[in-house]
This record gives sequence, structure tokens and C-alpha cells, in this order.
Amino acid sequence: MSISATRPDDEPNDRLVEKLLGSDRGTDPAEQAISRERMEDMRRSMAEMLSVLEVDVLRLYVEGKSYQEISERLGRHVKSIDNALQRIKRKVDLHLQERAAEDALVDA
Repeated sequence: MSISATRPDDEPNDRLVEKLLGSDRGTDPAEQAISRERMEDMRRSMAEMLSVLEVDVLRLYVEGKSYQEISERLGRHVKSIDNALQRIKRKVDLHLQERAAEDALVDA
């Protein structure tokens, strides 16, 4: 399952999930370990902060399903799918901002 796939119904300036998660892959083993730890932290945080619907929508979206396909699969209106994805984006952005603030305190 790829998190970097572009989707036909995405806005041109939508950020890739990889960029949101900060998954720069360095060649330094220490950087790779830190990256793995951050991804695991993000997975745990998402499991805590996303609703069951949001998890299902995100999983299908990452699999490359269109809003319409997700809507049909979950038996929800397309607008519900769009709303869920907007909530997911806000929650991920908030989590990343909080993490950046924590990192800034540690680096200070």
C-alpha cells in the first residue's frame, strides 16, 4: 500500500502524505531509526485520534480509491467521505505542529 500515490480528484496543491509525515529517507542509520520511530509514533497517534470511519476512509484513500468508490464501499454519502478526509488532514496537521513544538523545546 503506497502513501505517495497521487489521485485524480486531489487538488493540485494538496500535500502528499509522505510530506505531511516528514518521511525524508536519509542514508544515515541514525536518521533512518529516527524516521521509523516517528512513523510508529504517527501510527499510534492516528489510532488514538481518528474515528473508526476516518480510519476506514484513510485506508481506502491511501489504497487509491476515489471518493465515489469509498462512498460506495462504506455506504456513506460522498460528502461524508470528503468531510472525513478534511478532518483527518486537520488532525494530522495539528499532530505535526504539536510534534514540531515539542522538538523545538528539546532542541532549545
